[in-house]
Amino acid sequence: MSAFSRLWHRAPAWRFCLYMILPFTVLTLIFPPAYLIRLIPRLTALSSSIHNRLGMHDAPAKGEGGGDGNGEDGVITMMPITDRLTKAIPFAGRILPLPEGTWHPVMNIINGPHGEVLENVLIRVEGHVVTGMIGAEGSTQPVPETAITSIDSSCHDDRNYMSRVLTAHPPSMECWFTTAPASINRTAIIANRLREEGFILPPVLLKAGWSYSTPAGDHNVNVETVTIFLNPVNTDSTKMLRTPDYWAKDTLGQQPAASDFVKRTNTWMAGWAQVLHDGFNSDMLASSDEQRARLAHDPAASLPGRGSPLD
Repeated sequence: MSAFSRLWHRAPAWRFCLYMILPFTVLTLIFPPAYLIRLIPRLTALSSSIHNRLGMHDAPAKGEGGGDGNGEDGVITMMPITDRLTKAIPFAGRILPLPEGTWHPVMNIINGPHGEVLENVLIRVEGHVVTGMIGAEGSTQPVPETAITSIDSSCHDDRNYMSRVLTAHPPSMECWFTTAPASINRTAIIANRLREEGFILPPVLLKAGWSYSTPAGDHNVNVETVTIFLNPVNTDSTKMLRTPDYWAKDTLGQQPAASDFVKRTNTWMAGWAQVLHDGFNSDMLASSDEQRARLAHDPAASLPGRGSPLD
């Protein structure tokens, strides 16, 4: 009798472990964990193919694929708001570039039937007033194309100051826009958290957004949206324009200071969209440090010598 045969008969626990290798391997291929997908990207296509063959079509996540969801709460985790984040952070297995300044995490939200959609909310503050806020939403694994049919709807809104469609070949899509003051997803939760920390949201926040989706095989896509809110009333020229009426697209020409801020926001977003694109592809070497530093300076960024009270 060989050593293997003796071990087979005398070690039932070891024998059981051998039996379980096959089912656990199958389960790993069907439901690969996020860390394994990052190590072996091909698993996403293989897993999606298995799902399709088995008829495992997930229902779209509510609010998925955009920063203007209906406010449905997923699994929310409050983050240490004193954490300091600059330049870029890991996000949904990719890279999320950050505009100029020090950003502080507010909360993370996990959405989707299997937690495949991650959302991060971050703020930048000056003098205890928010000067910028980011709501980034991205898929950690491919989602069905049907879940993002309206992902570019914000880029086609007539109320936008400016919008650009960079790619429009479904399921590939990339666009960006700037628009007048708009509602913030999960406003109450965010406002309550900021109030607890001694910070306040300004009366007006202009909105810019970037959306991107790429095919992942078997009618699935990888997707990310980044919504950026900028405080337009933190400068001497605009501090009196503290109601949304001053920022309406139709009457913007009557307010030179507001019009100038919007023009600078449009110019900034045109360059920043490319940096976000590079981050999605984890290709931050596509631009130099000097280019990214210049493009990161949004119109609401703090002036030299001024900064966050958390710094």
